[in-house]
Amino acid sequence: MPRAAVFDLDGTLVDSAPAITRALTVLCHTRGLTAPALAEVQGWVSFGVARLVGHALRLEDAANAEDIAAFRTCYAMQPSTADDLYPGIALALMQLHAAGMRLGVCTNKPQALAERVLSDTGIAPYFAAVVGGDATPLPKPDGAHLRHTLAQMGCVEQPCNFIGDSSVDARAAAAYGARFLWACWGYPDVDTLPGVCLATPDNLVGSILHGDNA
Repeated sequence: MPRAAVFDLDGTLVDSAPAITRALTVLCHTRGLTAPALAEVQGWVSFGVARLVGHALRLEDAANAEDIAAFRTCYAMQPSTADDLYPGIALALMQLHAAGMRLGVCTNKPQALAERVLSDTGIAPYFAAVVGGDATPLPKPDGAHLRHTLAQMGCVEQPCNFIGDSSVDARAAAAYGARFLWACWGYPDVDTLPGVCLATPDNLVGSILHGDNA
């Protein structure tokens, strides 16, 4: 089995929808708009930040750079804690790390914010590399983002597992040629995704270390 595993962040390791909803609430109130509900935001997270903010601001098109920057300012003020991790994630990462698995994070979240979330939730020490969407010229779903992450991990050209929750992640895995594990607990943007479907984080260790088809 591959000895490297790369994770998406939002919807895979961290349940970020509540913090995103709080940030959007602040942003909407500054514009005199009604804030979106958590359930709405959960359905938008996988669309990318431009469409996410565009939906929240009731725009006909994706949000512009100014709106995105305003949202990220609001989002940066939202605290993250270990309670934001999906149940079982911290234990699974500890077990994978102890087994000698090289771990990385490949996320379209901005680099600085991704690093802060990982640090605040207490799981940063498990990862050999973290590559945000603004730290590479070609972010997901381009396979180059995953390749860059693996290079930072010292695992380039090696087979790997890629764990994510959306079609963007599945496409990135296919573009690189990684084994895709679908985190069904996250924010899927389609009904089904290719690869191994993981019902809960409890299935991670067996699927990654032993190839179990959970």
